[in-house]
Amino acid sequence: MKRMDRIEIHRFLVEELSLLKREVAKRVFAREFEACRELEKSSRSDSDFVDSKSPNLLISPLGLIINRIFVVGVVTELDNIGTQSEMWKARIVDPTGAFTVYAGQYQPEASIFFSTVQIPAFIALTGKARVYEPEPGSVFVSIRAEEVNVVNEDIRNRWVVDTAEQTTERLESFLDALASGYHGEKLREYLLEKSVSSELAEGISIALDQELAPNEFAKLLRASIREGLKTLDFNSGGGTGAKADQKEFVLELIREMGGSKGVDYAAFIRAAVSRGIPEQVVEEVIRALLAGGQCYEPKIGIIRLVR
Repeated sequence: MKRMDRIEIHRFLVEELSLLKREVAKRVFAREFEACRELEKSSRSDSDFVDSKSPNLLISPLGLIINRIFVVGVVTELDNIGTQSEMWKARIVDPTGAFTVYAGQYQPEASIFFSTVQIPAFIALTGKARVYEPEPGSVFVSIRAEEVNVVNEDIRNRWVVDTAEQTTERLESFLDALASGYHGEKLREYLLEKSVSSELAEGISIALDQELAPNEFAKLLRASIREGLKTLDFNSGGGTGAKADQKEFVLELIREMGGSKGVDYAAFIRAAVSRGIPEQVVEEVIRALLAGGQCYEPKIGIIRLVR
């Protein structure tokens, strides 16, 4: 048998380790995930050892490199879109937006879960990130489910807080890199000196070379995080006075009008206004309840309670 030289041995070990090592599932909000794009293999610093066996990776505008993802949110829509076999498509909502999730015959446990779960429900999901680009400029990102479980609102809130902390740290590193004016290897060295992980340092370097308006996205994401955390404060019961009263009034009125079955939004607004709550206040409360996962829209113009 032909002896393997050093480079061949190194390549073999890299391949074997990549098969044995399971990628860590990243926590990321829907707003950042939906802006992800495929990470070209030629962009990676270890491209000499990247081949067909290497995992397909996505990269976010902030430089987060993703293969697997962990999300917690409310499943608000669920459809069996398969023709010859089951293929479930689910919509999972967090305070910043929504994830699109698929599970089929090659994900039997997740597929069974979606065939039996009652929506709406709080769920925790781990899966692989996927991107589909049918034509230039038209990009769809989704998650191929691996593990799914029903959880409670407290676990969802903990995920939101943890994800907000991690995203904020990443955002600060990204803005620091942007302000430095460095690029390429010099930028990576600068970030490593700032104790940024090597993976994120590489991701930020790649993202800054690709992103056309990084400041704009950073502002949008920061605003989304702020609003998401506000909904947790609002829902935690810590609010007092008028805001707490308004929230309870709106929830009670939704229940009274058939919230478990769905309430027409326009009719609900009219009913609330007739009882002395300003329309603007009702809309603010509904937005907070939607973001917080306490109610959802099964279809446009209909409000339904999650529990």
